[in-house]
Amino acid sequence: MDNHLKDNNYETVFIRDEISKCEDVDELRERIFPMIKTQQEQWAKKINEIIVESGLNKSQFAETCGVSRVAVNKWSNGSLPKNRETFLRIGMTAGYGLEKMNQLLQRYGQYPALYSKSLEDCVCIYVLDKEYGKETITKYKYILDKIKQNIIRDDKNEADDLSTVIFDEKLSNVKDETELETFIYDNSAIFSTTYHKFYAYVKMHIMANYSGFGGTVFELAEGQGWSSSLRQCVSAIRQSKWYPTRNKIISLGIHLSMDHEQIDKMLELAHMEPLCAKNIFESVIMFILDDASLNNMLDVDSEDFDPDELCRYSREILETLDLPEVDAFITELPEINDDAW
Repeated sequence: MDNHLKDNNYETVFIRDEISKCEDVDELRERIFPMIKTQQEQWAKKINEIIVESGLNKSQFAETCGVSRVAVNKWSNGSLPKNRETFLRIGMTAGYGLEKMNQLLQRYGQYPALYSKSLEDCVCIYVLDKEYGKETITKYKYILDKIKQNIIRDDKNEADDLSTVIFDEKLSNVKDETELETFIYDNSAIFSTTYHKFYAYVKMHIMANYSGFGGTVFELAEGQGWSSSLRQCVSAIRQSKWYPTRNKIISLGIHLSMDHEQIDKMLELAHMEPLCAKNIFESVIMFILDDASLNNMLDVDSEDFDPDELCRYSREILETLDLPEVDAFITELPEINDDAW
């Protein structure tokens, strides 16, 4: 491991340890926030570097990415792209290989790294490996559209239990587009079950945390005042059709009274990095979970367990902070004075 990575890992562990020592949110704000740049500040610096290194002006960069010049201007000022696909297009425009693309997705987009057992990601990995240059985005879209038209996913077929390492190796041996189509067709069952372990883990926690209250998931959502987007997310998970996004996973964990380790497990099953102490928003989430655990909010076996308490406490803390990341996230949490309480 090079010295930069050692220093980076040491700094992350140090900040995580310092978060655990904070007595309240004021101490967190005073001690921890100065150590961390916001996600928007980090992104503004990164995207401006990418544009300069690409040799394109903002209009050309926007055209290649398939977005407006206005969108690129907003990125340059710290506004984050709205979805994972846009981050992929930015990485392709930048001429990134697999390692840099994954860093872009995880560090700046807070999205999963490319995962070969996902159909879309499989095609993306293939075109990055073949180094199509300026044609990468066009090739990616053409190949993916062609495969989607010709490959029928069959959820009823059983998938071979291939390790991801072996699967990655098989994909790396694919020589051309025809072989790629064959590879995807032969492994269609694997692509259909990409996130099944994640779905199963969430369903298990819904049952474990709330079965004792005798209510349905619908009644739980009503009682907690879940947002429509979170309800749709849970509905899609129950049908094994949801594509995980990082903040929604964290929101789910809070609604299901999960502790830090359990939320990290969900993120792992969605092929994402654990909660990051160097992300200013996630440092707050880590503080909330640590404090909730110390105050016995998360003990589902306790007679005093309240499945709504973590949501209320999270909103109470987040509403005291002036962070860009908080605004969208907090809409997922119920109002503190909601009649449901």
